[in-house]
Amino acid sequence: MSVFDRFEKSVEGAVNGVFSKFGSKDLQPVDLSSALEREIDNEAMPVGRDRTVAPNEYRFKLSTPDFDRIEQWGSETLANELADNLTQYAKSQHYAFVGPVVVIFEEDLDLSKGNFKLTSESVQGNAVPVTTENQSQDSPMLEINGNQYLLTKDKTIVGRGSGCDIVIDDPGISRNHLEIDITPNGTIARDLGSTNGTYVEGHQVPAATLLDGNTITIGRTRILYWASSQDQD
Repeated sequence: MSVFDRFEKSVEGAVNGVFSKFGSKDLQPVDLSSALEREIDNEAMPVGRDRTVAPNEYRFKLSTPDFDRIEQWGSETLANELADNLTQYAKSQHYAFVGPVVVIFEEDLDLSKGNFKLTSESVQGNAVPVTTENQSQDSPMLEINGNQYLLTKDKTIVGRGSGCDIVIDDPGISRNHLEIDITPNGTIARDLGSTNGTYVEGHQVPAATLLDGNTITIGRTRILYWASSQDQD
């Protein structure tokens, strides 16, 4: 089975339960995953001998019937699953991103049912997912649910809200839950007034200076902090 076949089956299995009431002639999640795979391959550009950068923001324009159906049955679920699976596909192709992968759905009144348009672009984010060994830098890094994020700017917001630099799908996490500050005196984790609090090494804290290998817990999610992307090798 090819990488793309596995990618398609992964997406299809993850999201088709949500869209099980779609008719067989309706636009299917696998159609969107196939389009994303083609788009990332077409738009990925070499920027050096060992680095190929791909777009990280993907925008679907959908007909009104398709857009309404996706909204009704869970657009956020589908967008998150497509983004997660595209990130995994990018790893298999050794693509790098300049920010977290995001999938967006928009309504287009001029499109007929079953048709869509897909555009993509690179949008700089504070936390860069590590997709290749050559992408690793001597920067602090967070490891969350098997994904690794380089902390490339002074402040990184972690939470459930779509506007966060790192978005985590966990109902126990507030929309803006945690801020990671890179300062001359070390890396500081700050709770942003969250409902359920922030825990470092099991202790609830309003703020704490992080040490290499520390575990941060928010909601039901464990976050590993590495002082350097090389430390976890």
